[in-house]
Order: sequence, then C-alpha cells, then structure tokens
Amino acid sequence: MTKQGAKILVVDDEPASLESLCVILEHGCELFMAETAQAGLDCIAQNDIDLILLDVDLPDQSGFDVCKKIKAGPETKHIPVIFLTGFEGLVFEAQAFQAGAVDFITKPASPYRVLMRVNAHIKNEYHIKLRSDLKS
Repeated sequence: MTKQGAKILVVDDEPASLESLCVILEHGCELFMAETAQAGLDCIAQNDIDLILLDVDLPDQSGFDVCKKIKAGPETKHIPVIFLTGFEGLVFEAQAFQAGAVDFITKPASPYRVLMRVNAHIKNEYHIKLRSDLKS
C-alpha cells in the first residue's frame, strides 16, 4: 500500500491560477479544483480535504465568507485555509485572518513560496517537494 499525498482543494475562478497551481502541486498531492465558492464547499463536503487554497474574489461569494463557513463547521473547522489572491495590503490580510485563515499569499506567487507555505500547514508526512524544473 502506498502512502497517499495530502488532499488539497484550490478554489479560484481564474483558469491560469488553477493551471499554475496544478503544475506546482500535482506531483506531491491529490488536487481538487473548484471555480466557485459553492463548488468548493461541495467538494469539502464530499472529500476529506487536508488544506484549502482560497481566492478572495469568487463569482458567487467572497472567499472571506467561504472561510467563515468552513471554520464554523464542526467537521471542517480543523482544515487550514490559505488565501492566495491578487488583493494585497494589510486590510485584506486582516480580513483573511479574522475569517479564520492560517496564511495569506499575494499573487503572483513563486512556486517555492507556495510550497513553503503549504508545507508549513499540512501534516509532516505529506510534505511536497518542488520539482527541479520549477526552481528557476
């Protein structure tokens, strides 16, 4: 029996962001993608997710509201949420942490930065290694 990687959900409505995160994370974990808040919440309800990368600006509702819903659920409150967004500034970071996030990354983010932050918030046995062709 092989050890399975972390189950990471990416909620972002930008196809380019989803594609780039897929390239960064695909070899070290099981990825789930959602382009709307509701699709993300449905995915969480159906899967045992280990970590969520969440955008602030989603078409159907704010990522801050989604994070609050996740943190309010007894079955989901333990899941670390990292905001990965184009919004920057202390106001947005403060809102993210008030909503229950464990981290905040501003786009565009380097692959190495994303991996460092993801690895900091998932279980040690799931640490993801950066592929050598992404280091440059």
